[in-house]
Amino acid sequence: MFRCPRCDAEFRDGVQCSLCQGHYDFPCAGITEGGYRKLGDRKSTWKCSSCKATGVASSSTTASSAPAAKSPTPANMESIALELKRISIQMSSLQSLATNIQAIQADISELKTIKASVEFVQCSIEALSNRCTEISQEVQSLLKTREELQQLQQRFSKMEVGINEFEQRSQINNIEIKGVLSTPSENSFEVVGRIGDVIGCTIPKEHINYIARIPTRNEKGNKSIIVSVHSRYLKEDFVAAAKKRSIVAANLGLHGESRIFVTLGPH
Repeated sequence: MFRCPRCDAEFRDGVQCSLCQGHYDFPCAGITEGGYRKLGDRKSTWKCSSCKATGVASSSTTASSAPAAKSPTPANMESIALELKRISIQMSSLQSLATNIQAIQADISELKTIKASVEFVQCSIEALSNRCTEISQEVQSLLKTREELQQLQQRFSKMEVGINEFEQRSQINNIEIKGVLSTPSENSFEVVGRIGDVIGCTIPKEHINYIARIPTRNEKGNKSIIVSVHSRYLKEDFVAAAKKRSIVAANLGLHGESRIFVTLGPH
């Protein structure tokens, strides 16, 4: 058994970061179980989002050659955010460059009116013209950078939408169990298994994505158990079977006669 350092949920099967050696369940790792299996030998080089964030440069270099991810990850969004910040800093100099061009053009106009020292004036004009050409090239480069900035902003917005949709899909098959008192030696998988035995509808462990306790508004001292399963039908069957029985703590081998309720989980 492992415990995910992000959601604090216990799980049997997940992924391991090749840098920090941390074990993560599939939802927190940002990859499906099937996608992780398909990595093959590349499993040994998989990195968590925290470790990826420390190597943004290397991540952006290989991004064009890597296969498209099934779902956007926070590490990719952080990389794009840093790139947006860098480009924004470059764009801030555009106004000063335009002001410099105007000043140089004014100097050229003034030099043309001076009749004395023709050779000096010609040299000055040539130098200023060259500088104007260089600045114009820089302006064109910044205009191109502005287009890249707009494209990155669009990508960033799409990734935000994708992450929101991914989180909603991952929460649609949740089951919420209320009334089970938390104990130091608690095994959440065993609790779910005992409830399944009582109601006659068991959930195989391999069909459970993760199990975690979360606080609720009305029960601050006792957190509800959230069970994420693979199938919507399995979730509905389990909840329907639980509603047909009156479950108390004693049915699960726990102390007390408090009622235990099984409902559809929060979306």
